Amino acid sequence: MLVAHGCDVDGDCHGGGIRGTLQLSPPTAKDTRYDYDQVVLQVTSANPDQSPILTRPLALAAGGTAHPLKVFADTNDTEYRTLRAWVRAGVTP
Repeated sequence: MLVAHGCDVDGDCHGGGIRGTLQLSPPTAKDTRYDYDQVVLQVTSANPDQSPILTRPLALAAGGTAHPLKVFADTNDTEYRTLRAWVRAGVTP
């Protein structure tokens, strides 16, 4: 889902970064385990609905937080609901 929205693009998005930010493997060298481990770092187990992986790509009007790209207009988006269900299921490293 994140790759489909271009989140792994080198440079401007999440194809590179520093610790504490989401960094996915580049499109030319996909590493699903690495990507999973990176996304799990964006999950807040104590309050899953406030996990950065959910709030950053969510529109501000729908309760999102600062992020240049708002992939989800609201919490009824099918992909958002899928991602939220995954987070709430208790993902672990």
